[in-house]
Amino acid sequence: MHSQTAASSSYRKELGDGLVLRWSTPADTERLTQLAAHVFRDKAEEPPNEDMGAYARALMQGDHPLMSSYDFGLVEDTHKEGNPVVACACLWRHEWEYEGLRFPVGRPEIVASDPQYRNRGLIRELFALLHARSESEGHPVQAITGIPYFYRQFGYEYALDLGGSCTINLALLPQLKAGGQETCQLRSATRADIDFIQHCYTRRQADSIVWNSLPDAFWQYHIDAWHQVPLNVHNDLQLILDPAGERLGYVFAMARRGGPRFTVWAMDIAPGVNAQQVMPSLLHALKALGEQAIVTQTNVGPLQKLSLSLGGSHPLYTVISKQLVPVINKPYAWYVRVHDLPAFLYRLAPVLERRLAASALAGYSGDLKLNFYRDGVQLTFKAGKLEQVTPWRVPTYEANASASFAPLVFLQLLFGYRKLEDLRYAFPDTNVADEAEALLGVLFPTRPSFVFG
Repeated sequence: MHSQTAASSSYRKELGDGLVLRWSTPADTERLTQLAAHVFRDKAEEPPNEDMGAYARALMQGDHPLMSSYDFGLVEDTHKEGNPVVACACLWRHEWEYEGLRFPVGRPEIVASDPQYRNRGLIRELFALLHARSESEGHPVQAITGIPYFYRQFGYEYALDLGGSCTINLALLPQLKAGGQETCQLRSATRADIDFIQHCYTRRQADSIVWNSLPDAFWQYHIDAWHQVPLNVHNDLQLILDPAGERLGYVFAMARRGGPRFTVWAMDIAPGVNAQQVMPSLLHALKALGEQAIVTQTNVGPLQKLSLSLGGSHPLYTVISKQLVPVINKPYAWYVRVHDLPAFLYRLAPVLERRLAASALAGYSGDLKLNFYRDGVQLTFKAGKLEQVTPWRVPTYEANASASFAPLVFLQLLFGYRKLEDLRYAFPDTNVADEAEALLGVLFPTRPSFVFG
C-alpha cells in the first residue's frame, strides 16, 4: 500500500525542517532548472551550468519519449522564500531485452542535491519514491548510469558494460588528397529515415545478452528538436550518405561542445557497406560536425579530439587507420537493481530453458540453490523446464547450497558481465559445488552487452 501511495502523483511526505518530498508538476520547471544548473558544476566558483539547466528544462516540456513533466521526484524547502527545490531525481522508462525476451526498466536520472542539504538522506528518500513508481508500473529492473560507488547503498550493483570508446587525435587526421573525392557525407535525419536508423542500430543486438530497444519515438524526438528550439538541442542525429545520396548508416552525436572533445554516442553502418572504404571520409565529416557544434562555454578553444563512444569494442574500431593511433578506453558500468530476483529469474525461464536445451545438460532435472548469505533463491527444473523459482535460505546445519555469492554479486553473472572464475577470484566468498559448476555455466554464460544509454 505504501508503494502504491508513493507512486501517486499526489503523494506528499513531510521530511522535517520544512522539507517536503513530492512528485513534480510543470509549475516546477524553472526551480528544477535552477537546481540542475547550480549542482552540476566542477568548482564552487564556476557560474551556473546553463547547459545542464537547459537539459532539465527540456525534460520538463512534456514531449520527452522516456518521461513526462510529472516524473521528477523533488524535495522543496518550504521554509525559504519561493520554496526552492533542493534535491531531485527523475524516472525514465526503457524497454530492454534479455536474449530477445523484452522487459520494462526504470531508470533514475538527473540526480541532484544542493550541497547545503547533503548528508540528510534526501537522495535515499527520492530513490524510495522512484522505486515505488517504477515497481508499481511493473518494472522488474532499475538501472542507472551514475557516479562511482554511490548507488550501491540503494541496492544497485555494477552488472553491465557502459560506454567504452575509441579516441582519435584529430591533429593526426590526414587531409583529403588533391583531386580526391570524399566517399561519404552527412545530412540531418528526418522522420522518413527512422526505419533505416532502427535497422542499422539493431545490427549489434545479437551480440549482446542485454539490449536497449529504443522506440521510434526516441529518434523522432531528437529529429524534431531541431525544428522547435534549436538552442536547447543536446544531440544531433545525422545520416551517412554516399556521393549519390544513398544511405550508408547513421550518426548520433552531441550537438553541444563544452571542451576540445566531440563525442559520438552511437554510429552504425548498414549491411553490405564497406566500412573501411568509408571511414576516412566519415572521420572528416565527423570533424566538421564537431566544429559546427553549439559551443556552450567561453574560451573552449579549437576541436582537438574525436571520441567514438560505441562500446568497449565495435566493428568500426577495427577499420580505423593505425596511423591515427586510436586509443581504446575501457567501459565503465551500468548499475542494475532487481528488486524481486525470484520473479525476474522465472520471467527469464524461456531463455534459461533454451540454453539448457542447446547444452550437454539438455533435459536436466533438479534444484539449483543459490545462497546470498542474507537470503537466496532456489530454481527447480524438471525435464529441462524451469518449474518454479522460490526464496530460499541455507540451513543452519548440513548446508547444501549449489553456489554462494555475496549479496548482489550474482547479478554480475546473471547479466553476463563477469565469468564465474572472475567472481571467484575477486570475491573469496564466492563458492560453487562441483556438481553445480557446469549447470551455472550453461544457464548464465558470459558475453559483453552494449546497452545504449
